Amino acid sequence: MSHLLESLGRGLLGRLDGAFTSVLGLDSDESREDLQRLVDENPDDADARIRLAGRLLRLDDPTSALEICREILATDEHHTAARIGAACALDDMGRIEDALAEFQTLYQGGSPGPAVIFCMGFAHERCGRLLEATSYYREALDACPTLRNAHERLGAIYVKTGRTAAAIKHYRDLCRLDPDRMDIQLTLGTLMLRRGDPMTAAKTFGAAIAGEPDNWASRDDDVGELEDAGLIREAIERLHERIEKEPNNADSRLRLGDMYARVGNEAAATKQYATAVEIAPDYLEANVKLGTQHLRNGRYEDAAKRFATAIELNDRLLGAYVGLGVSQHAAGRSDEALESFDLARNIEPNSTLLFSEVARMQLKAAAAKEAENALQAVVDEVDPGRTRSSCASDTDLIAQQIERHRQAAAQRPNHADVHYRLGLLLRNRGQVEEAIACYRRAVEINPAYMKALVKLGLALREINQDKEAIEVFTRATQIHPEYVDLHYQLGLLFVQRHQFELAVERFAAAARGNPENVDFQANLALALQNLGLVDRAHATWQIVNDLAAAGSEHAKQAQSALAKK
Repeated sequence: MSHLLESLGRGLLGRLDGAFTSVLGLDSDESREDLQRLVDENPDDADARIRLAGRLLRLDDPTSALEICREILATDEHHTAARIGAACALDDMGRIEDALAEFQTLYQGGSPGPAVIFCMGFAHERCGRLLEATSYYREALDACPTLRNAHERLGAIYVKTGRTAAAIKHYRDLCRLDPDRMDIQLTLGTLMLRRGDPMTAAKTFGAAIAGEPDNWASRDDDVGELEDAGLIREAIERLHERIEKEPNNADSRLRLGDMYARVGNEAAATKQYATAVEIAPDYLEANVKLGTQHLRNGRYEDAAKRFATAIELNDRLLGAYVGLGVSQHAAGRSDEALESFDLARNIEPNSTLLFSEVARMQLKAAAAKEAENALQAVVDEVDPGRTRSSCASDTDLIAQQIERHRQAAAQRPNHADVHYRLGLLLRNRGQVEEAIACYRRAVEINPAYMKALVKLGLALREINQDKEAIEVFTRATQIHPEYVDLHYQLGLLFVQRHQFELAVERFAAAARGNPENVDFQANLALALQNLGLVDRAHATWQIVNDLAAAGSEHAKQAQSALAKK
């Protein structure tokens, strides 16, 4: 289940300097040029030299950063920041053991701090020394019990080594540290199922669902009374008063956006929806409404990206209901399980509809750009007086995307994501049997593709194939140890950028010479999505764009993710 696979990717650091932001002066906005000038004018200013080394690290120049830190250490071997900077530079250069030696020097000097201890554990873990890693992670938690990364990496190690009870302990701690993180609760519920405790798992999944922003029960009261009476202006004023007292209340922001939309103030509505999303990025309704505002104003690419985020949020909620249903079924509460599966089926169309909207928006965005380049008027659906000659009907747009996905599936038959997304488009058109065939193919290619399993189970439930649907849902909550180990190793490799790039290049070269090419890049990208190391919303938009370009390669998320790291 992807919730379990996500646990393997949490707590990973792509750059060690992220753990030492203030120590290396990374919280400063000074430029490299300004810092170099300051160092030239004050060569004895060690603090300025450290800030310059930190800036060089962020500019991917670890060699120059290391040289600066070595110069400082040559005159002061006890300079903590220089030692940390040297360790981070060595780690960026792929010299993990040398970086560990620098941290070890700090450790032996006494009072190294939890971040240093964590990085020692992280170095040992990447070198495959899990006992040493576990020991240092525990020590880091002794020094700082709220250190999330240490809890997450211990959880990953325990999932990888099959110590489910130990992993549960750390995920309970993570839930206490951040009770609003639905993904953490879903992982905990999945671990409970893995341990054979379906009753507790059901409670955990239920709590995750109840805590979703869409389930907030803060609608009161005087604002509702004003709204019901048609006094929208007064309701807006009342909401502004409330927001002045509670500026970070996402639900109030959403309601205010709704009010402004009712009175036709599109700019104010968009601003409130955007603020709601900033406050609560996982707020499904706010994401959809913000996307809708972008759509109304012809900002098709912005709309598509917001809808893509909403797809992932809706799919996560689907996973929660399926997890709840599987837990209830395992506990012998079959009727309740079927009710939970039906609740999942009721919200599942949101994902298929939203993906269809993303597919349409890609074509609309392309048409708008083409029109702009040709100095033509951009098609505006709201104004029927404008020409529609440059843009097909909405039905034709979906048909175009279905055809593109069919062609891509035929050309790249081992691309699981293309089959899955073709299934979404077909499902939205009511072609359930064809959608089922697409989902089956996606799962055949990638048995760990939880979203495809969930969609397959829901489609089977729709055609009354309940027995197979439950079997598929159960598969979605389980994962073979081989896949756990594979994803665990991939996560560790991914954060070692140079080794990852080299491994990708070598494997891709080998795959190209294989007549049974398994579409390596696409499946690698999907595995990184499973781990939560690639932005899924971005991946959704990217694949639709890739299919739109003739001769383009599909799913280049792995390379783009590397660039981000």
